[in-house]
Amino acid sequence: MDLKESHVLVTGGAAGIGRYLVECLCADARRVAVIDKDETALAQLASQYPGITRSSCDLTDPVAVKEAVEDLAKDGFEFDILINNAGLIHSAPLINLLEKSNRVHSPDAWQKVIAANLSSVFYVTGPVVDHMLRRRKKGVVINMSSISATGNPGQSAYAAAKAGVNALTSTWAKELGALGLRFVSIAPGFLDTSSTRKALSESLLTKLQQQIPLRRLGTVEHIYQTVRFIVENNYVTGTVIEVDGGLIM
Repeated sequence: MDLKESHVLVTGGAAGIGRYLVECLCADARRVAVIDKDETALAQLASQYPGITRSSCDLTDPVAVKEAVEDLAKDGFEFDILINNAGLIHSAPLINLLEKSNRVHSPDAWQKVIAANLSSVFYVTGPVVDHMLRRRKKGVVINMSSISATGNPGQSAYAAAKAGVNALTSTWAKELGALGLRFVSIAPGFLDTSSTRKALSESLLTKLQQQIPLRRLGTVEHIYQTVRFIVENNYVTGTVIEVDGGLIM
Protein backbone atom coordinates (compact mmCIF):
# COMPACT_ATOMS: atom_id res chain seq x y z
CA MET A 1 0.00 0.00 0.00
CA ASP A 2 1.03 3.57 -0.62
CA LEU A 3 0.78 5.44 2.67
CA LYS A 4 0.79 8.78 0.88
CA GLU A 5 -2.47 7.86 -0.85
CA SER A 6 -4.12 6.28 2.20
CA HIS A 7 -6.76 7.36 4.68
CA VAL A 8 -5.73 6.25 8.18
CA LEU A 9 -7.98 5.95 11.23
CA VAL A 10 -6.29 5.90 14.65
CA THR A 11 -8.18 5.10 17.84
CA GLY A 12 -6.93 6.63 21.06
CA GLY A 13 -4.85 9.02 19.00
CA ALA A 14 -5.15 12.11 21.18
CA ALA A 15 -2.36 11.21 23.61
CA GLY A 16 0.59 8.91 24.24
CA ILE A 17 1.81 6.56 21.52
CA GLY A 18 -1.33 7.24 19.50
CA ARG A 19 -0.62 10.96 19.49
CA TYR A 20 2.90 10.37 18.16
CA LEU A 21 1.58 8.08 15.43
CA VAL A 22 -0.97 10.69 14.41
CA GLU A 23 1.67 13.42 14.22
CA CYS A 24 3.82 11.26 11.94
CA LEU A 25 0.86 10.20 9.82
CA CYS A 26 -0.19 13.81 9.29
CA ALA A 27 3.05 14.26 7.36
CA ASP A 28 2.99 10.92 5.55
CA ALA A 29 -0.64 9.97 4.86
CA ARG A 30 -3.28 11.51 2.62
CA ARG A 31 -5.87 11.87 5.37
CA VAL A 32 -5.92 11.08 9.10
CA ALA A 33 -8.91 10.57 11.39
CA VAL A 34 -8.80 10.16 15.16
CA ILE A 35 -11.39 8.65 17.48
CA ASP A 36 -10.81 9.34 21.16
CA LYS A 37 -13.04 9.90 24.19
CA ASP A 38 -10.95 12.83 25.50
CA GLU A 39 -12.60 15.83 23.85
CA THR A 40 -10.12 18.31 25.34
CA ALA A 41 -7.11 16.40 24.03
CA LEU A 42 -8.81 16.02 20.65
CA ALA A 43 -9.41 19.75 20.42
CA GLN A 44 -5.80 20.47 21.29
CA LEU A 45 -4.62 17.99 18.66
CA ALA A 46 -6.89 19.53 16.02
CA SER A 47 -5.61 23.01 16.82
CA GLN A 48 -2.08 21.87 16.00
CA TYR A 49 -3.07 19.74 13.03
CA PRO A 50 -6.15 21.36 11.42
CA GLY A 51 -6.32 18.71 8.69
CA ILE A 52 -7.24 15.96 11.13
CA THR A 53 -10.76 14.59 11.16
CA ARG A 54 -11.74 14.01 14.79
CA SER A 55 -14.52 12.19 16.56
CA SER A 56 -15.22 11.98 20.29
CA CYS A 57 -16.47 8.53 21.20
CA ASP A 58 -16.43 5.96 23.99
CA LEU A 59 -14.85 3.00 22.23
CA THR A 60 -16.37 0.57 24.73
CA ASP A 61 -19.85 1.50 23.48
CA PRO A 62 -20.60 -0.48 20.28
CA VAL A 63 -23.51 1.74 19.27
CA ALA A 64 -21.46 4.92 19.62
CA VAL A 65 -18.56 3.34 17.73
CA LYS A 66 -20.78 2.34 14.81
CA GLU A 67 -22.23 5.85 14.61
CA ALA A 68 -18.74 7.39 14.67
CA VAL A 69 -17.57 5.15 11.83
CA GLU A 70 -20.68 5.91 9.78
CA ASP A 71 -20.19 9.65 10.32
CA LEU A 72 -16.63 9.36 9.01
CA ALA A 73 -17.87 7.51 5.95
CA LYS A 74 -20.50 10.19 5.27
CA ASP A 75 -17.71 12.77 5.50
CA GLY A 76 -15.91 11.05 2.64
CA PHE A 77 -13.34 9.22 4.74
CA GLU A 78 -12.04 6.13 2.97
CA PHE A 79 -10.94 3.38 5.34
CA ASP A 80 -7.61 2.15 4.00
CA ILE A 81 -5.76 1.65 7.28
CA LEU A 82 -7.06 1.19 10.82
CA ILE A 83 -4.75 1.42 13.83
CA ASN A 84 -6.44 0.07 16.96
CA ASN A 85 -4.34 1.90 19.51
CA ALA A 86 -6.84 2.81 22.25
CA GLY A 87 -6.55 1.02 25.57
CA LEU A 88 -5.37 1.26 29.14
CA ILE A 89 -2.72 -0.45 31.25
CA HIS A 90 -3.84 -2.03 34.51
CA SER A 91 -1.81 -4.00 37.02
CA ALA A 92 -3.37 -6.27 39.62
CA PRO A 93 -2.63 -9.87 40.64
CA LEU A 94 -5.31 -12.54 40.85
CA ILE A 95 -4.77 -12.66 44.62
CA ASN A 96 -3.18 -9.77 46.52
CA LEU A 97 -1.38 -11.55 49.32
CA LEU A 98 -0.57 -8.25 51.06
CA GLU A 99 -4.23 -7.45 51.68
CA LYS A 100 -6.34 -8.86 54.52
CA SER A 101 -9.60 -8.12 52.70
CA ASN A 102 -10.53 -7.60 49.04
CA ARG A 103 -7.69 -9.93 48.12
CA VAL A 104 -9.25 -11.25 44.92
CA HIS A 105 -8.91 -9.36 41.62
CA SER A 106 -11.82 -6.94 41.21
CA PRO A 107 -14.47 -8.14 38.70
CA ASP A 108 -15.22 -4.50 37.88
CA ALA A 109 -11.57 -3.82 37.04
CA TRP A 110 -11.51 -6.99 34.93
CA GLN A 111 -14.53 -5.87 32.90
CA LYS A 112 -13.13 -2.36 32.45
CA VAL A 113 -9.74 -3.57 31.20
CA ILE A 114 -11.22 -6.17 28.86
CA ALA A 115 -13.67 -3.60 27.46
CA ALA A 116 -11.00 -0.96 26.87
CA ASN A 117 -8.33 -3.23 25.39
CA LEU A 118 -10.19 -6.08 23.71
CA SER A 119 -13.87 -5.29 23.15
CA SER A 120 -13.01 -1.88 21.71
CA VAL A 121 -10.89 -3.55 19.02
CA PHE A 122 -13.80 -5.81 18.11
CA TYR A 123 -16.31 -2.95 18.08
CA VAL A 124 -14.22 -0.71 15.82
CA THR A 125 -12.83 -3.30 13.44
CA GLY A 126 -16.20 -4.77 12.45
CA PRO A 127 -17.79 -1.68 10.86
CA VAL A 128 -14.46 -0.40 9.50
CA VAL A 129 -13.69 -3.69 7.75
CA ASP A 130 -17.23 -3.78 6.40
CA HIS A 131 -16.56 -0.44 4.69
CA MET A 132 -13.24 -1.75 3.36
CA LEU A 133 -14.98 -4.75 1.81
CA ARG A 134 -17.77 -2.65 0.30
CA ARG A 135 -15.15 -0.51 -1.46
CA ARG A 136 -13.50 -3.68 -2.85
CA LYS A 137 -10.03 -2.34 -2.06
CA LYS A 138 -7.14 -3.72 -0.05
CA GLY A 139 -6.92 -2.64 3.56
CA VAL A 140 -4.74 -3.06 6.64
CA VAL A 141 -5.69 -3.31 10.31
CA ILE A 142 -2.91 -2.83 12.86
CA ASN A 143 -3.69 -3.83 16.43
CA MET A 144 -1.57 -2.54 19.31
CA SER A 145 -0.79 -5.49 21.53
CA SER A 146 1.85 -5.91 24.24
CA ILE A 147 4.60 -8.27 25.28
CA SER A 148 2.35 -8.86 28.29
CA ALA A 149 0.16 -11.00 26.02
CA THR A 150 2.49 -13.92 26.67
CA GLY A 151 1.61 -13.72 30.37
CA ASN A 152 2.90 -11.12 32.80
CA PRO A 153 2.66 -11.64 36.58
CA GLY A 154 0.44 -9.05 38.19
CA GLN A 155 -1.46 -8.17 35.01
CA SER A 156 -4.20 -10.80 34.72
CA ALA A 157 -6.77 -8.66 32.91
CA TYR A 158 -4.33 -6.71 30.76
CA ALA A 159 -2.42 -9.82 29.67
CA ALA A 160 -5.67 -11.65 28.86
CA ALA A 161 -6.96 -8.71 26.82
CA LYS A 162 -3.79 -8.40 24.76
CA ALA A 163 -3.66 -12.17 24.20
CA GLY A 164 -7.21 -11.84 22.92
CA VAL A 165 -6.14 -9.07 20.56
CA ASN A 166 -3.48 -11.36 19.11
CA ALA A 167 -6.03 -14.14 18.67
CA LEU A 168 -8.36 -11.78 16.81
CA THR A 169 -5.48 -10.68 14.58
CA SER A 170 -4.78 -14.26 13.55
CA THR A 171 -8.47 -15.16 13.17
CA TRP A 172 -9.33 -12.17 10.99
CA ALA A 173 -6.22 -12.64 8.84
CA LYS A 174 -7.39 -16.18 8.06
CA GLU A 175 -10.99 -15.12 7.46
CA LEU A 176 -10.37 -12.12 5.23
CA GLY A 177 -6.95 -12.54 3.65
CA ALA A 178 -8.41 -13.86 0.41
CA LEU A 179 -10.41 -10.63 0.13
CA GLY A 180 -7.31 -8.46 0.26
CA LEU A 181 -7.33 -7.48 3.94
CA ARG A 182 -4.33 -7.85 6.24
CA PHE A 183 -4.21 -7.89 10.05
CA VAL A 184 -1.06 -7.48 12.13
CA SER A 185 -0.37 -6.91 15.83
CA ILE A 186 2.47 -4.80 17.21
CA ALA A 187 3.68 -5.77 20.69
CA PRO A 188 5.83 -2.98 22.17
CA GLY A 189 8.26 -3.67 24.95
CA PHE A 190 9.41 -1.01 27.39
CA LEU A 191 9.50 2.40 25.70
CA ASP A 192 11.40 5.45 26.86
CA THR A 193 8.39 7.71 27.41
CA SER A 194 7.36 10.13 30.13
CA SER A 195 4.66 7.73 31.29
CA THR A 196 7.18 4.89 31.60
CA ARG A 197 9.57 7.03 33.63
CA LYS A 198 6.68 8.20 35.78
CA ALA A 199 5.53 4.65 36.48
CA LEU A 200 8.94 3.04 37.06
CA SER A 201 11.86 4.08 39.24
CA GLU A 202 15.29 4.69 37.74
CA SER A 203 16.66 1.63 39.54
CA LEU A 204 13.95 -0.59 38.05
CA LEU A 205 14.49 0.89 34.59
CA THR A 206 18.21 0.16 34.87
CA LYS A 207 17.45 -3.43 35.87
CA LEU A 208 15.03 -3.81 32.94
CA GLN A 209 17.59 -2.50 30.47
CA GLN A 210 20.06 -5.12 31.67
CA GLN A 211 17.49 -7.80 30.81
CA ILE A 212 16.99 -6.45 27.27
CA PRO A 213 19.53 -7.95 24.83
CA LEU A 214 19.99 -4.57 23.11
CA ARG A 215 20.51 -2.97 26.55
CA ARG A 216 18.25 0.00 25.94
CA LEU A 217 14.61 1.05 25.99
CA GLY A 218 12.65 1.43 22.80
CA THR A 219 11.16 4.68 21.50
CA VAL A 220 7.84 5.65 19.98
CA GLU A 221 9.73 6.14 16.72
CA HIS A 222 10.38 2.40 16.66
CA ILE A 223 6.62 1.83 16.78
CA TYR A 224 5.99 4.14 13.85
CA GLN A 225 8.76 2.48 11.85
CA THR A 226 6.95 -0.81 12.42
CA VAL A 227 3.64 0.70 11.33
CA ARG A 228 5.23 1.84 8.06
CA PHE A 229 6.77 -1.58 7.51
CA ILE A 230 3.41 -3.30 7.94
CA VAL A 231 1.66 -0.89 5.60
CA GLU A 232 4.29 -1.13 2.88
CA ASN A 233 4.96 -4.89 3.01
CA ASN A 234 1.86 -6.50 1.54
CA TYR A 235 2.99 -10.04 2.35
CA VAL A 236 2.83 -9.61 6.12
CA THR A 237 -0.36 -10.67 7.87
CA GLY A 238 -1.69 -12.69 10.80
CA THR A 239 1.38 -12.23 12.96
CA VAL A 240 2.59 -10.39 16.04
CA ILE A 241 5.65 -8.17 15.60
CA GLU A 242 7.44 -7.73 18.91
CA VAL A 243 9.24 -4.40 19.16
CA ASP A 244 11.04 -5.06 22.42
CA GLY A 245 14.79 -5.13 21.83
CA GLY A 246 14.75 -8.92 22.10
CA LEU A 247 13.22 -9.05 25.59
CA ILE A 248 10.75 -11.77 24.57
CA MET A 249 12.41 -14.55 22.63
